Amino acid sequence: MRHRIKGSWDAHAYDQISYPVQYRWGQQVIEWRRWNGNEVVMDAGCGTGLLTRELAKKVPRGKVYAVDIDSNMIQQAMTNLQFFDNVEIVQSSFTDVKLARKVDVIFSNSAFHWVQDHGKAFQSFWEILKPSKIHKGDDSNYASQTDSSGQLLIQCGAYGNLQDIITVLERIAYSHQFYAYFTDWEQPWHFAKPDETDKLLEEAGYVNRNVHSTKDHAVFPNRNVYAKFIKTVIMKSYLEQLSLSSNDNNTNDNEKLKALFFDMFLNEIKKYSNRLGEQWRLDFIRLNIIAHKP
Repeated sequence: MRHRIKGSWDAHAYDQISYPVQYRWGQQVIEWRRWNGNEVVMDAGCGTGLLTRELAKKVPRGKVYAVDIDSNMIQQAMTNLQFFDNVEIVQSSFTDVKLARKVDVIFSNSAFHWVQDHGKAFQSFWEILKPSKIHKGDDSNYASQTDSSGQLLIQCGAYGNLQDIITVLERIAYSHQFYAYFTDWEQPWHFAKPDETDKLLEEAGYVNRNVHSTKDHAVFPNRNVYAKFIKTVIMKSYLEQLSLSSNDNNTNDNEKLKALFFDMFLNEIKKYSNRLGEQWRLDFIRLNIIAHKP
């Protein structure tokens, strides 16, 4: 286990607020597959390990490598996974991780869109995966292969994901109050289209591909829960940019700057939500990826 990279995620908060959104999605992705119970799995971008626990239960005779680059997430995952003997936690980028063995399945939920070069990631996954076990008489329909080796099970943000929210964030970031802090800003995520993703998978050599996008949404019970989710997950990179770009070494002033950005965002969202008649809602577009290494 390696501990080199300083954490930037609020892992404790993420552990609490991810249940109704990311955890729910991940449970659905896990059920895309018929599990044999002895698979070796990599959880790519395991976060706090909540879904790693579910994977570990699916493979009691197998093993799960829980991989994440963020040290805060790793520390929380160590707590959440302490009673599972079939889990090994590895701190690393999941695109250049070195494992002791090849894996049957690469599972990734709500993490892949943080990788800018998806083609490179698919090539990296290819090197980690075992080839599929295709039996004579099997057809090319991916559903008949869902219990085989060499499988990708990935869900992440797709093209257009959170577009209304990001539009508001960008408008605030480039307002006169904050423009100076975002002159070199680049969005840290890549929300890909299904067709471009399928093309990258085909070029890498994957077969039995099923790539499509789906819409989903989450309605939060009140402003506080919504605000905590936004601040922990969606606005995280914007608030980090404010800290990195600020010339003010005064921690209190820096926190006031981030609080102003956050309050401006919530006020904008409240006005927008009132017009729609529904407050504290987030609309998502998910990219679903199933593919096999032959």
